[in-house]
Amino acid sequence: MLSKEMAKINWANKTAEEIKNLVRGLNPIMGAYTYLNGKKIKFWKVELAREDEIIIENLDFLRNGTVLISNPKDGLFIKAKEGILKVIEIQGENAKKMPIQDFLRGNQINEFDVFE
Repeated sequence: MLSKEMAKINWANKTAEEIKNLVRGLNPIMGAYTYLNGKKIKFWKVELAREDEIIIENLDFLRNGTVLISNPKDGLFIKAKEGILKVIEIQGENAKKMPIQDFLRGNQINEFDVFE
């Protein structure tokens, strides 16, 4: 039995692989969700970032859930425990789900913002 609490992403304790599996497992039923600046954001599709997609060294000082890259051209990359997530499909609060490039053209997510 699935509950809303199970769908909330725990950035502090989940690895990138575990978050990817959570998102995959909840699609298309309910989507995994998190909060950014008090607004609920659902992730419908994510991947693990490949090493050739993002090269940032010494991420240890950043909190898990920190946005590393955010722009319509490159996409949205978020630091997780033991890895980096690349968001493919997202849904803002009171909006339709859409590809991340379309979402970032109309919504502001800044680098170093932290998902809760």
